[in-house]
Amino acid sequence: MPEGVTLGTLRYASVTVNDRTQWNFAEIGDDQGLTAVVETTSGGDVASRLTPLIQALSGRPIDDEAEVVRVAGLAPCQLGQDFALATAVSAVRSAVVDIRAQRNGLSLTETLGGQTVDSVELYANTNRYLLTTARRPADFAAVAERAVRDGFRTIKCTPFDEVDPRAPGADLAEVARPGIERLAAARRAIGPDITLLVDCHSRFDLRSACSVADELAQLDVGWFEEPVNPERDPEVLAEIAARVSMPVAGGEHAYGAEFFERLVARGAVEIAMPDIKHCGGVAEAVRAAKLVARNGGRISLHGPSGPVSILAGGHVTAAMPAALPLEFGAYECPWRADLIDPPELVQKGRLVLPTTPGLGARLDTATLQRHGYTWRAASP
Repeated sequence: MPEGVTLGTLRYASVTVNDRTQWNFAEIGDDQGLTAVVETTSGGDVASRLTPLIQALSGRPIDDEAEVVRVAGLAPCQLGQDFALATAVSAVRSAVVDIRAQRNGLSLTETLGGQTVDSVELYANTNRYLLTTARRPADFAAVAERAVRDGFRTIKCTPFDEVDPRAPGADLAEVARPGIERLAAARRAIGPDITLLVDCHSRFDLRSACSVADELAQLDVGWFEEPVNPERDPEVLAEIAARVSMPVAGGEHAYGAEFFERLVARGAVEIAMPDIKHCGGVAEAVRAAKLVARNGGRISLHGPSGPVSILAGGHVTAAMPAALPLEFGAYECPWRADLIDPPELVQKGRLVLPTTPGLGARLDTATLQRHGYTWRAASP
C-alpha cells in the first residue's frame, strides 16, 4: 500500500478580479515538502472550516482521499448542510490526490484513471463578463460572436435577470420576455451551427419553466440548466424534465457522487454538473461521472471560476467517461492566464493540459502580489 499523505502546512491566497468577483485559493502541504494548490471560491468563509480541518488531520496519515471525512471526525450529513464545510473538505480531498500524483510522478489526469491528452474542449460562460455591461440584447450578441471568433463551439448565457420566483403574483413567463430577447440576439449573432446553452439560476417554477422552455426550443437551446433548484426541488425538476424537449442540467452546489446518481436516476436531470470545488473534489467528480453514466446520464463540470479550478477540472474532464465540454468563464478577467505558472493556455476553445506531475501549475507570485494577498494559517 502507498505511504499515506500527512498534511500540515496551509497558506491562503485571495485575488480581487473586479467589484463582483473574488477568487480564493489554498496551498496545502505535506510532511515531505510537496504542496497542492486548490481553489476554494464559494462565496462563504471556507477558511474558518479549512483551518481546523487541516489541524484535525495534522499528523494523521491519509491512505485514501475518500477517508478525509472519517479521519477528521465529520458526519457525512454535515456536508450537505454546510456549503463552506463541503468546499473545505473538497479542497483537502483534491489536495491529497494532487500530492499523491506528485509523489508518483504522474499527471492528475493519469492519477484519476485517464489517459494523457493534449487538451479538452471548453464552453464559454459569458455571464461573468456580461455583468460588467448593460446586459442589453446587443451585449449578449456581441460577446457570443466574440466567443465564436475565438473558437468556442458552445456558449452559455444567463439571461433572466428580471425573473424573481419570490415576487407575489408575478407571471414569471411574461417577466422572462427580456431574457428571451437577449437569447434570441445571441442566437442570431452566432447562427445555427453553434450550441447555445441557458442557465436559469433557479428563477422559475413548474408552470413558468415549461412555458419558457417552449420558446427556448424555438431558439434551439442545447440545455435547460436549473430552472428550479435541484437540491430543494428535485421532484419539481423531474416533472419539468419530463415535459420539456431539451436536456435539463444541474447540480452545481451538491456534495457527493450519490447525489448526482440519484438526480439522474429519478429523471430530474440528464446532464449532471458537479463542481470539483464543492462536490467532494477531483476524485469524487470522476466517481460521480461513472455512477451517472450507469444511469444513462452525462456529465459537464460546473466551474466558471479561476484558472486553478479550471485546470483541475480539465484533468477531471480528461479522466471522465464521455464528458461534455468544461465550463470556462470567458472574458471576465484580462490577467487570469497569468495567475498560474505556467500560464493558462486556451486555444480555439480548448484548454491545453500540462503533463507534469500533479495539477501541473502553481500560483504565480508576481501576479498574486499585484492583484491579491496571501496569509498563513495558524500552525496546528
